[in-house]
Amino acid sequence: MTPQRADRDPLGLALLAAAIGLLLLVGASGTSVAVPPLGPDGWAPPSLPWRLGGWTVVALQTTGYVLGGLSLWRHVRRPTPLRLRWWQLALLAALVLLTAPFGTADHTNYAAYGRILVEGGDPWSVVPADWRGGTDPVVDRVQHPWREATSVYGPVGTWLMGLAAWLGGEVARQVVWVWQVLVVAAWLGTRELLVRLGTHRPTVDRWWTTNVLVLGAGVLGAHVDTLAVCAMAAALGLGLAHRPLLAGLATGLAASTKLTAGVVGVALLWALLARSQNAHLPGEMRAPSAQDAHPPGEMRAPSAQDAHPPGEMRGGWRSRRPAASAVAPALRLIGGTLLVLVPAHLLIGAHALRRITEAGGGISYAMPWRAVYTALDLATSEPVARTATTWLAAGGCVLLAIALWRLTDGLTEVVAVRALFVLTTAYSLGAGYVLPWYELPQWLATAVLLGLLSAEGWRRFRPLLLLLVARSTVLALAYVPGRVQLPDDVETVTLGFRFVASPLATLAVWVALAVMYRRARTVWSGVTARP
Repeated sequence: MTPQRADRDPLGLALLAAAIGLLLLVGASGTSVAVPPLGPDGWAPPSLPWRLGGWTVVALQTTGYVLGGLSLWRHVRRPTPLRLRWWQLALLAALVLLTAPFGTADHTNYAAYGRILVEGGDPWSVVPADWRGGTDPVVDRVQHPWREATSVYGPVGTWLMGLAAWLGGEVARQVVWVWQVLVVAAWLGTRELLVRLGTHRPTVDRWWTTNVLVLGAGVLGAHVDTLAVCAMAAALGLGLAHRPLLAGLATGLAASTKLTAGVVGVALLWALLARSQNAHLPGEMRAPSAQDAHPPGEMRAPSAQDAHPPGEMRGGWRSRRPAASAVAPALRLIGGTLLVLVPAHLLIGAHALRRITEAGGGISYAMPWRAVYTALDLATSEPVARTATTWLAAGGCVLLAIALWRLTDGLTEVVAVRALFVLTTAYSLGAGYVLPWYELPQWLATAVLLGLLSAEGWRRFRPLLLLLVARSTVLALAYVPGRVQLPDDVETVTLGFRFVASPLATLAVWVALAVMYRRARTVWSGVTARP
């Protein structure tokens, strides 16, 4: 049964507009507990002629994320199309570029690493505090504790930081603004790539362009993850268009921007292997149906029941090749990826690669694994506790992926999209170190998956989508206002929420997924037991 849809939802649009407006106000208001100081503006856009107090900023950010989460929740419960016109999109992009990044001080790190690179240094071996005796006008803007940290970003991402530093010159605000232009271009580029994939524009604009969990955490925070996700979208599109070599090159660009973005290559390889076997992966066995006449990993032609589902995808991907051996395309995919990864990392050196891979051992306060790490740290040494917790988190991601694979069974025949959703969501829910902007790949995969759902698929997927929206909203709130150095009263409240509310919300999702998985297994057992 197709869910009821209204043509307009004034309340939902008001919630969304208010959410975006409040977050834009935080970024436009200059230095605050959410916006680190950047010094003179230079030729970059100036901030508004006032400064917001600490609790005012917290209230604005909190309200913005809550209203944004409610707008998504309302859309899931009462699906309505969101149609952005070109001038609305241009206005939103212009308003974003009138703000300064907020929520973290990561953009000061990006500016510093780019500056060190263009000045002839090695950002993977030189910490900002040691560069030119702490007198450089751009590098000196880095906040503690990152003044003592070298770059953990891939070569492509760092070279783009260098481009921003080269264009921005010796004024930190100018460097950051050029970086923001790159981020906004990637955000809009991802939107265009999603549309070219066949996802209906209202779905893209609802779940990517205006999604506050993307716009607030990723774009307004000017995070490198936004650039990596754009390359992921390109890789996914090229893979689905049967261009494995080009998809591999795009995967290499994604992974060379941020290593974890290489997961898109895993999803594409997964789809190729599934298609070559012409059978379902282990654990996905189900009774044959008429849809099974189509090769695994390929989308069947739209049928009448697929017309305008809540996910609103137009058309679809039709296989242009038979389900033959995937060895050759898999090798081209892997070869294309290595063609970017290997030379890029050889250029920066083994020490840089080691630094990039070492960055994966963090344990964030907002995840349940922090309690595990703390308990182990009391009983063992810190390195043992960290290593053990990292491996436990990896095992948790595997279990979550298994559950999500079962829960998404039958939602789409496009295996690459399903695999990307499963892998990115399992990481967001189960990794040891997760921050709000780390979820951008998950929302990319979610937007594409929603575009493929039939009415029945939407009905089945809706409970899981509601869980993800609620949990991601709590995670975003856990990093309000986001900076490390805060007034004591603000720090007490924000860290308390981060230490308690966010881990509990994630635990609740784990429990809910376990219950949903158990029910799915029970239903499946009942189906397969029939004569």
